[in-house]
Amino acid sequence: MIEAVKDKNWITVGGIRSTGLTGSLGIAQHVAKLYGKHFGKLPKKLPEPIWTPVPNLAEDRVRPYMKGGEIVCHCELVTRGEIEAALSGPLPAGDASGLKRRTRATMGRCQGFYCSAEVASIMREKQLGTP
Repeated sequence: MIEAVKDKNWITVGGIRSTGLTGSLGIAQHVAKLYGKHFGKLPKKLPEPIWTPVPNLAEDRVRPYMKGGEIVCHCELVTRGEIEAALSGPLPAGDASGLKRRTRATMGRCQGFYCSAEVASIMREKQLGTP
């Protein structure tokens, strides 16, 4: 469903059954037309997007644990520095699920049995609460 909700000043784009990439350009064009029709012309200069750096998880490249960082999650070889970096910056991970997706901490063979207490401690240090 794609629709403009003028009284709430937004455009809803949801419930789309697609692989994402195949329909994304057409959906973007449709949303741009809806925006123009209901809210006026799009600004010429759009704000710069905020990007969150994605850590390198590839095995063929150098990872932080190889440089001697303190390993917190031994199954996925995630260091304290990687966790702290994911919890700070312009778009920090807001909870344990976000941290999991950014770093893979607690996603290894033990499913967090050995590292979740330390991960929670680091999160508390950053004042985000416990998982």
